[in-house]
Amino acid sequence: MKATHPTLRSILGKLPVTLTPSSRTNPLTSSLSHSEGERVSAGRERGPFSRSTPESKTWLASFRTATVLFLASLFAFQVSAADVPAGIWVRPGFTLTVAENTIKTPRFMATNPEGVLFVSVPSAGKIMACRDKNNDGVYESVAPYVEGHNPKNILQGLAWHNGWLWFAEVSAIYKSRDTNGDGKADEVVKVVSEDKLPITGGGHRWRALLIHQSRIYTHIGDQTNATDEPIDANERKKIWSFALDGSDKQLFASGLRNTEKFAIRPGTEEIWGVDHDIDTLGESIEGKEKKFGQPITDHNPPAELNHYKKGGFYGHPYILGKNIPNFNFLKRPDLAELASKTTIPEWTMAAHCSGNGMFFYHGNKIPNARGDAFVAMRGSWNATQKSGYCLARILFEDGHPYGEQKMVNFLKGGTEVLGRPADCLEAPDGSILISDDTGNKIYRLSYAGQ
Repeated sequence: MKATHPTLRSILGKLPVTLTPSSRTNPLTSSLSHSEGERVSAGRERGPFSRSTPESKTWLASFRTATVLFLASLFAFQVSAADVPAGIWVRPGFTLTVAENTIKTPRFMATNPEGVLFVSVPSAGKIMACRDKNNDGVYESVAPYVEGHNPKNILQGLAWHNGWLWFAEVSAIYKSRDTNGDGKADEVVKVVSEDKLPITGGGHRWRALLIHQSRIYTHIGDQTNATDEPIDANERKKIWSFALDGSDKQLFASGLRNTEKFAIRPGTEEIWGVDHDIDTLGESIEGKEKKFGQPITDHNPPAELNHYKKGGFYGHPYILGKNIPNFNFLKRPDLAELASKTTIPEWTMAAHCSGNGMFFYHGNKIPNARGDAFVAMRGSWNATQKSGYCLARILFEDGHPYGEQKMVNFLKGGTEVLGRPADCLEAPDGSILISDDTGNKIYRLSYAGQ
């Protein structure tokens, strides 16, 4: 994946020719070839016209122009491979390429039936529309689709539904569409306004979004790491649903800490998501000086892959993982009762892996993957032993997960971070797109065979 050819700049420096509009269309460019590694040096004329004549100068200029253009195309062809940092591990049988690398801090993604990729950019308050016009796996056209939103409102969650791109931010849920065909949304409608949404200060304010069975589903996380308050104290830590016009607000589930994306399992109406685990769980025992490191915090509690059901309670912040009480709340007299009400996760993952985006695979390009879940793990921030930083596949059988494997590992040698996956989705061609909001790239993972 590491480019070994000389850079285009170094090659151009050895070819004394200026590209002009006329030279770009020289007919010789379609017929001349150039072997890799061959160089044409300044001041040395080779070929049938060795003497300096008008004919030789014309031929040589055309030859140099053709060579430059050929090398430029060769270099462009290898850009995606060169842009994949050396050291990223990819599961054998798969290839990783760069599909887009001009968007700064790309976060969540959605596609429409025409194959347009929409990417939310919370740091800029906009959504970018990406188009692969020649179907080569690279998005050559990237332009704003929605813009002008306040970055403080964290425009993140996206969903395509019935010709509209829906998007969610802290203060509202919108739907948008392009009615005049210029590639930019000219109709943006606020569907759910601030007065209907759970909003307070604190953290975990990014909003999940799902449109399913004529309902809007959304969630906003715990305002702190683990807020100790009655379950009904506020509307945070819950999944809410609305009718498509923003009416009929209903509580769907509670006891979540921070689930950033929902997904529907193929062939069902089941809503799934990855809930982030509590930070600094062991601090009260490990002490702030951490004389013995973080032996508790580094490995506990696990992240959770949950099947969210109507009326379900998922334990946060009192019950962790598979019905383990949070020892910071051992004085509560109702811990056993809360545990009895908690829906335990279908699968647990490494503590602090930060599973953000997820989807279920619907296609057939990846063998035996239909129905499996893929999770973008952005990685830990407070663990002394790093975890996450990968795209993981959760294997399913009979509707339940039974195993996990890494597909792409962005953590080199357990210490060097080469990327932080924020989201993932299945592209129309069956490949998998992965957004990296710190490396400013969108990768494409494709099955290449054994």
